[in-house]
Amino acid sequence: MEKLTTRKQYDETKARVEQLIAEATAKGMLEPDMDNDYTREISLLSQQMATYEDEYLNVLPLCQKSPLISTIEDYFYAHGMKQKDGAKLLGVNESQFSQIMSGRRRISMSFAKRLYSKLGINADLILEYA
Repeated sequence: MEKLTTRKQYDETKARVEQLIAEATAKGMLEPDMDNDYTREISLLSQQMATYEDEYLNVLPLCQKSPLISTIEDYFYAHGMKQKDGAKLLGVNESQFSQIMSGRRRISMSFAKRLYSKLGINADLILEYA
């Protein structure tokens, strides 16, 4: 596995992952438990990005799940939604949403506002854990 060492490599890899996700989604090849060229390449590139983020970027560590993330998951479960549905509802691409939900990406102010307005999540919870 090639190691990313520059921000340019990271950004190019991120763009490639987003492109692959869009293509795979359009072709119906990004469903849970699928194993194909898209899912394998997305997985490999995502691992490279995660390693780079751990070493060079100031992102949240992968430790225990925040109460805010648990609340978002509970909302989607209660409404029979998958992660891709949540990304669409909240106006972000699936890759960004996945990174937010896994704790690898911080929640932006605009995303926090959508959590409040679209999902009705308590503002105090958002402010404390975003």
